[in-house]
Amino acid sequence: MGKAAFFTKRPLFEIEQLVAASEAARNFSALRKNAKFAPRLILENNKPDSVLINIDDYEALYTFIDNLEEEILALRVALRIQDTDSGEKRKHSLEEVLGVNGIREMEKVKDWDISDDDLFE
Repeated sequence: MGKAAFFTKRPLFEIEQLVAASEAARNFSALRKNAKFAPRLILENNKPDSVLINIDDYEALYTFIDNLEEEILALRVALRIQDTDSGEKRKHSLEEVLGVNGIREMEKVKDWDISDDDLFE
């Protein structure tokens, strides 16, 4: 599956892409080889449980999501600037500006053990 196709349509799984979890455990090597050509949907008790995809598609998906998050942040900042320029005096929460993932990243950073002296050298 090419990168362009990966994002232009919702992945539909053909019957040969469906794999029972027990079969996946028994034949993981074959499952990995097959996943290089098309994602595999692993079923647990006939319900979707996991998806195995090749590394190129994973990296493309991760990059796409990362870029999208950056664009969303830029849009939020631009909207805030537009509000300010229009004279609208509305407060924006940090979550509105950073989004849920931005808040999570900020939470990780605040737990770093860096002294003020080291931080502001």
